[in-house]
Amino acid sequence: MIRVVLGEDNVLVREGVRALLNSYEDIDVVGVAEDAPTLLATAAEHSPDVVVTDIKMPPSFQLEGIDCAHAIRERHPDTGVVVLSAHDDEEYAIALLGKGHSGLAYLLKDRIAQGDELARAIREVRSGGSVVDPAIAERLSGRAESQEEDRIVLDMMAQGLGYEAMAAALSTTQEAVDGRVTMLFRRMAGDGEAGTGLLGEFKKLHAAVVEHSATATSLKSYVPSQFVDALARGGDAASQRELEVTVLFSDIRGFSTIAERLTAREIGEIVGRHLGAMAEVISEHGGTIDKFQGDAVMAVFGAPEPSEDHAERALHCALAMQDRQRELNSMGWGTDSVDGLHVGIGLNTGVVMAGAIGGGGRLEYTVIGDAVNVAQRLQSEAGGGEVVAAASTVSAAPSVAAEPIGPRVVKGREEPVEVFRIVGDPA
Repeated sequence: MIRVVLGEDNVLVREGVRALLNSYEDIDVVGVAEDAPTLLATAAEHSPDVVVTDIKMPPSFQLEGIDCAHAIRERHPDTGVVVLSAHDDEEYAIALLGKGHSGLAYLLKDRIAQGDELARAIREVRSGGSVVDPAIAERLSGRAESQEEDRIVLDMMAQGLGYEAMAAALSTTQEAVDGRVTMLFRRMAGDGEAGTGLLGEFKKLHAAVVEHSATATSLKSYVPSQFVDALARGGDAASQRELEVTVLFSDIRGFSTIAERLTAREIGEIVGRHLGAMAEVISEHGGTIDKFQGDAVMAVFGAPEPSEDHAERALHCALAMQDRQRELNSMGWGTDSVDGLHVGIGLNTGVVMAGAIGGGGRLEYTVIGDAVNVAQRLQSEAGGGEVVAAASTVSAAPSVAAEPIGPRVVKGREEPVEVFRIVGDPA
């Protein structure tokens, strides 16, 4: 639940926005304020996740909303702020966002009545992101003095790219990129002492965006990238929900025996090469890597983002993984102790509980349920180079060629499972 404090001096607007926000299942308005001092006091009292405030409020009807936003972000770093404004002037947005703070949004009041724009902005700042109203963003990137290269640079900065990545994309040096960015910000900031100070604030803002992007990229090395992207969009990916998915398990056959002849370094290099190749194939087919367990891989299709064709994509992926493994074997493994690695793959389709699961201060995104257990057991039924799947997976992807190999009693389950061997690419 996102706890919100609302600041608005017009009682009709205030109550209308309050009713709108309370209509969302994940948003709860816990406090309201009709002027700037009361807004700061209410934010301190409730420690909300997000503050939504009008840009101009009593006592002076200047830019109290922007001043409060900066004060709240400094005093309560975990609280995001959405500033609502009737002014579509980009200078107001620059005044809000130019100090380098993340977790801020500048939204035109007209957006309140347009779908879920306000709710999306609230979810974005709650996760530490920043939002600029589309009309303002377009005006910033389309100013008359902005050249085409300025728009390209702005787009790259909006993606969170740093100077090194921008230089590579533009086939130039980081020094040249810095020069372009400085000139761009100088034109946006204007002349004089105030402009000089604003230039530095712009660069701080870019640095904050780059840091946020780098953090997300680093996080994707440890948790499923689709999960990170879903969180960044402000969705409810972390909450547990039932989904129909296809689960894939793969494992190298006889690797324990192979490992007896190898050094620890050789084992690490070989397993790393194998897992890296399998991860690439899974990503290409839209799967989510749930975990690596030694030389085994668990992947899920249809979570965290639901999809109707998860079974077909999973079977495509399994066949492609076997093809990729054969390519790796043909290139050799750099040691006489390994002639080739042979992988068995098992798949099953069913309903699971998906979401952030754990305790004791540690959570991880995963899927649990009988469908997962069956997929893991079926993997042991596959010989090296084989793909086997439960009837539930085969029936959900009729275009994939498969042959029955009979029922199997899997460990820990009373009812047998009808199993099929996948024998070729989809027709």
